[in-house]
Amino acid sequence: MFSCSNWKRLGRLGILAIALWPHSPALAALPADPCNITPIPTIQNGVAEILARANNTQRGWQRQGRDVEISVRSPKLPDKGAVRVFVCVRWQVNSDSSADIKPFLNFVQSGSTGGAIAIEKPGQLKISATVPNSLPGAPVSPQDPQADKVTGVYAKNNAFPLADFRILAFGDGDTLLLDLIQPFGVIAEYTYCDMPFTDTTVDGGVGDVGEHKNWQPAGGIFEFVVRTTPKTIPANALVKVCFRWKLEKGDPGSFYESGPTYMLDKQTQSIKVAATVLQIPRLPKWWLGSRKDTNAEPRIGAYDIPMVDLVPLADARILIIDVDGSPVADVLTTVGITNLLFAWIIVIVAVLFAFIILWRVGKYRLKGAPKCNPILSVITTRRGYASLSQFQILLWTFVVIASATYVMALQGDLIAITTGTLVLLGISGSATVISKAKSEQEAAAALPPVDPATAAADAKAADEEAQKLRTAAMLASPEAKKEAQAAADEADAIAKAAKSKAAAANAVVDAIKKRAAVADAPADQKAAAVTDAERAETIAQQALKDAAIADADAKKTTRLRHPRWSDLVMEEIKGRELDVTRIQMLYFTLVTAAFVLLKVITSYEIPVIPEGFLLLMGISNSVYVGSKFAANPAAK
Repeated sequence: MFSCSNWKRLGRLGILAIALWPHSPALAALPADPCNITPIPTIQNGVAEILARANNTQRGWQRQGRDVEISVRSPKLPDKGAVRVFVCVRWQVNSDSSADIKPFLNFVQSGSTGGAIAIEKPGQLKISATVPNSLPGAPVSPQDPQADKVTGVYAKNNAFPLADFRILAFGDGDTLLLDLIQPFGVIAEYTYCDMPFTDTTVDGGVGDVGEHKNWQPAGGIFEFVVRTTPKTIPANALVKVCFRWKLEKGDPGSFYESGPTYMLDKQTQSIKVAATVLQIPRLPKWWLGSRKDTNAEPRIGAYDIPMVDLVPLADARILIIDVDGSPVADVLTTVGITNLLFAWIIVIVAVLFAFIILWRVGKYRLKGAPKCNPILSVITTRRGYASLSQFQILLWTFVVIASATYVMALQGDLIAITTGTLVLLGISGSATVISKAKSEQEAAAALPPVDPATAAADAKAADEEAQKLRTAAMLASPEAKKEAQAAADEADAIAKAAKSKAAAANAVVDAIKKRAAVADAPADQKAAAVTDAERAETIAQQALKDAAIADADAKKTTRLRHPRWSDLVMEEIKGRELDVTRIQMLYFTLVTAAFVLLKVITSYEIPVIPEGFLLLMGISNSVYVGSKFAANPAAK
């Protein structure tokens, strides 16, 4: 039950509601789409200032989806109370009817506005608004006109697109008190590479390209060091690395985000980041072509070797971005983008130049050989055998030459040869030196006395070989006649020398026997024995001279042995048998060399050789050298 006093209190509330009723319908009477009502020029009297809500409020732009702070001063605003405010946004366009600008004509309301805002001071108003995410894609830059694209209005230096911010204030009822339009920069919510360049006094930083990597090909990795002193890098800062072509003339266009990036080191005021270079679109014309471009706005690229337009330069932009979207550091530097084909051409030229010189020397040294493979001519010993140790050091020499040339052509700087590569060169070089010393020692050693029976057997075998080759020369075709006859003459000379050596061996043995018989001869026969021994010694000396002359004649007619690839795995002894130590060393050398070359080709740098490979090469070379010392010199 209501008392009399309750009815009186209820009556007073009703009277108050009736008194306030004329002010309430103002909210319901607003236009359905206030952002796109027709402007009323008579109320556009006021000033608006827009600032980004970020660490750097003066930057002149904000991302879609983030807030701005708007300060409004106007005599049209009341001195106190509240007004209902709308903030609306649309892109500024600078296009004619040739492009479809309809999507850009309408304003889009900021979802965070539309409510009542209290007047802070007479004629002054502060508004917080969110840049709408529903804006259409930004119109293209006027420096990059496209027939099927709408051209926008951009800030100085083509930094960022401008948008119109329309501030509408409604008073009592549907009365429009204020209608202001203020331009302000807007970029997409997740735009990083093409975010506006910052004032270096506010969001600068110092950046350096990593050591020995001035150039890199697509797929290569640049290392950048950025220092932000005295500013501190937030723990959850975002790091982006972007690339675009550097031009001497024309619009360089958009940046493109790099491939995978890796944080190598992070300190409170510095970072070290590695970024992969992807294919950068819109490469300027190569080989001076851009300078002959007749277009109104030719794109003239910048090159690190400008005389022939080689190694195009690119802008590398390293951004450190705070959680509010503001750049902590914005560093721009220049790098060179090399071409794999360019590097391969340099490698081929360098390797061919070095090899042709060696081949000409080897060919001249082996000019007596009937024919000779270019590679074998470089690694052949004086006896006409292909040397495995020389093949190994030649292989490693050219692997290092090709790798170093390839990497330097891609990186544009001198490189550091890894310790493992130097160790491999040292191992192969040591094996070559030791093998050569062993061969020279054996060549200088005095030959043991020749047994007459052995000498006779050698002479018989040489005579049989000579007869066989003479028969082959008689039956040879006209094309092979000259070669076959030379082989027969060589065999004849060798057989003659063998016979002379056998005769000398018999004479020496006979002289030795007769000299020994002098001591056992009776006194009356002593003089005759001495005379007989002296005669035998004279005959032996003459036989030795005849053998030496025959051997010299044989050497003159003997052609240099034709080296074979099989020499690399076969021992130089009678019967020529496979040498497993050579096979092991050859296989391990080829496997390790292939590993190094594949790593260089794929990573664009000389790799660190694993210790296991170094140990493997050291063991195989040691076994090979040991086998040479263990071999029986007499069997050679």
